[in-house]
Amino acid sequence: MQPVVLTTERLTLDALTEADVDVMTSYCQDTVLKDAVPIPWPYEREHADGFINELAPQWWAEGSELTWAIRRTGNPLLLGVVGFNVKSAAIGYWLGTPHRGNGFMPEAVTAAVNLLHSMGHAELHWEAVVGNVASARVAEKVGFDYTGTAPALGRFRDDTRPLCWHAHRAADNGELAKPTDAALPWPHSFETDVH
Repeated sequence: MQPVVLTTERLTLDALTEADVDVMTSYCQDTVLKDAVPIPWPYEREHADGFINELAPQWWAEGSELTWAIRRTGNPLLLGVVGFNVKSAAIGYWLGTPHRGNGFMPEAVTAAVNLLHSMGHAELHWEAVVGNVASARVAEKVGFDYTGTAPALGRFRDDTRPLCWHAHRAADNGELAKPTDAALPWPHSFETDVH
């Protein structure tokens, strides 16, 4: 599968490139990301290089994981990443610290979710480590139904499965998904913003 380019009002989601290696390395020094995303730690340039130049292209070619760079349209600077694991139907995302608080992530995730549903992925899964309020707010804004807390689907770098918030989003024929009757209320104990 070839990388699919997505555009929104302000953003372009496209393939990561060699030019993103140093920027990703810099963003991934953020200890907030260390605690919220299963990235290697300490995060070195070689990790970004391997992810961008080997793993992400391999996953696209296999169709096993779709990984997009988030950029402002017309500006090549990497803002963050949206990824979708086909096997688990799980979507994940992060933004570099300087780009948080501008509404970029709901815009980017909405574009990815719409494409994924149009590709036949009827139900998507989201999870974030308990306390990752910003990620939860994005998931809620784009129509995910909160389903509760449980261990992470995958293992983190220390081979643990931290307690996570989980949510699902069903295909909605192009309209913003409405919470279902079975959805739980999103946690009210939001304390820490991550994205």
